[in-house]
Amino acid sequence: MVFNERRRVRLFLSLILLLLPLAIAGPAPSRVVAIGDVHGAYTEFVTILQKTGLIDSRLHWSGGSATFVQTGDIIDRGTGTRACLDLVMALERQASKKSGHVIPLLGNHEAMNAMGDVRYVTPEIYKTFSTARSEKLRGQALQDYLQFLATHAGHSHSLAMTNDDAGRAKWMAAHPPGYFEYRDEFGPRGRYGRWIRTHHALVEVGEGVFVHGGLNPTLKFSGIGDLDNQVHSELAEFDSLWQSLAEKKVIWRYMTLSEAVKQANEELSWIQSQGKADPDTVRQLQKLSGYKNWMVASSDGPLWYRGLAQDPEEKLMSSFLPMLSRLKARFVVDGHTVVSKSDILQRFANHVFLIDTGMLKEEYSGHASALEIVGGKFTAFYSDSSAKALAAPGIGSRETP
Repeated sequence: MVFNERRRVRLFLSLILLLLPLAIAGPAPSRVVAIGDVHGAYTEFVTILQKTGLIDSRLHWSGGSATFVQTGDIIDRGTGTRACLDLVMALERQASKKSGHVIPLLGNHEAMNAMGDVRYVTPEIYKTFSTARSEKLRGQALQDYLQFLATHAGHSHSLAMTNDDAGRAKWMAAHPPGYFEYRDEFGPRGRYGRWIRTHHALVEVGEGVFVHGGLNPTLKFSGIGDLDNQVHSELAEFDSLWQSLAEKKVIWRYMTLSEAVKQANEELSWIQSQGKADPDTVRQLQKLSGYKNWMVASSDGPLWYRGLAQDPEEKLMSSFLPMLSRLKARFVVDGHTVVSKSDILQRFANHVFLIDTGMLKEEYSGHASALEIVGGKFTAFYSDSSAKALAAPGIGSRETP
């Protein structure tokens, strides 16, 4: 029954992804607006959406037939995380009724939270998910965790808590009000988790490829669909793996990713030393422990790659331009890396637009920005200064794809 349920979940996600095109069908949109990392900076996000005419004073879609691409990392760090998510979800519905498009992409932080890596979620963010039942849920979760530990009696784990006042207080501090609601909401059946898992890792709009981290020109892939499919298949496999190990009580379902990996490594050592190694469980534990090699978590993958923002251009230009040509694209738009806190930057003969300008001020001291593309013209918008015209790809350079 469990196996069949996991198959149904994977099939459902696969069907959803088939319905979501990797490229906007038909001619290029007349207007495209791209906004990078938000990180819960709700006020700044609203300001730049209004400045670009995508929303009105009531926070409703006013962009008409425009295409709005949000390149990932809506969440984490800032206390407005939930409000930002709700706003984008509402705009997605509203735009579709007015011939517009809202395309939220997977950022590394969306993938992290889907996989239980919540190191950048603050107690203040958790609090926005808390309810009147939070204290009761925390008490129930503590008892569930103690029962989980009891199943591992006889082989100690470094994560095991001491069941005394000090141990319980420490555990409660690590699981503040809203923690369990948050984890459920970002799980495969949660409201935000289901939504996030339908997002593409990268998308083609007009002549551009939009991605969170970047496209590594030294990576072997035939098209953006290859990378996108790999990221999504890995997320689905991760969900299945997590569910199976939790049902076997090898890990506790509300562990963070780092806790689960540590638990998995210690459990693997123990079962192998006892000669009790079930081949399927060993495979699952090894797979979980090696998750950093997966495309969804790799520093070379589209969610994490920083080379287009940080590596010397001369190092990559000879492979970057042929990659663009192979993809039949003129430019790449990505966020993820704050190179400038003031301006949207262009690199690689203006074929790369870096649009993360550190919107969350308390973390990056930057400001909100947006890249507008209309009729082959590129314009940078800023929340607190005038718009600036940008050079088109290849202008000022002989190197064009």
